[in-house]
Amino acid sequence: MEPRYNVQEILDHLERILGHRFTRPELAVQAVTHSSAKDKNLPCNERLEFLGDAILGQVVSEYLYQEFPEYAEGELSTMKSVIVSAKTLSDRALDLHLDRVLILGRGLSLKKSLPRSILCNMFEAVIAALYLDAGFEAARAFVLSQIRATADEILKDKHEKNYKSLLQDYAQRTLSLVPVYRVMKEVGPDHRKQFQILVDLNSKSYGPAWGSNKKEAEQRAAQMALQVLGLEPKPPERQQTDE
Repeated sequence: MEPRYNVQEILDHLERILGHRFTRPELAVQAVTHSSAKDKNLPCNERLEFLGDAILGQVVSEYLYQEFPEYAEGELSTMKSVIVSAKTLSDRALDLHLDRVLILGRGLSLKKSLPRSILCNMFEAVIAALYLDAGFEAARAFVLSQIRATADEILKDKHEKNYKSLLQDYAQRTLSLVPVYRVMKEVGPDHRKQFQILVDLNSKSYGPAWGSNKKEAEQRAAQMALQVLGLEPKPPERQQTDE
């Protein structure tokens, strides 16, 4: 029976995007093998994903610590949660066209779109394969080349930061929950309506926040939640002066 994959095609693709020639080609093949396709001769990438996740976390944490000395722990944690989120990593995997060399079982290979988790895990497995074949510095250089754009995007304009996305990434990663937004009030005529919104998370409510539309009010409520949780700096308190 012919194999369901082309080793040379996988090697050519990974070596091109990594800038590294593998001395152990089996690592490259394992990194792109999903558990649905594994057999006695083809181990899946779950163990590599475990290692790659740890390497990614160390590199990102060190990068943020060194590059942003003025940021508090909460702000650094928020940035890290976005950079290593499943959405960011799966996007990077697609940018690198890793889906073209992914080895899947027959059932999954028939699906039109891949689950984000599969792409994310493959990206982390590729990091580990590079680390095992070329060492930490090579893995570190690759990770940094992939995350700098995301970090710069977060910092480009803090006022336009997507607070809802940040709160959701934090909630899913640390609490395995999803924030719930509730409209408390609607006031004003249709062309000038104002919305008051609370966000519920882990049996607590944050806000309320007002906005000229639901999206704006939700962003402000999420920002208030992040501030209370210590993940965003609180606005300076107004000082009262005696007249």
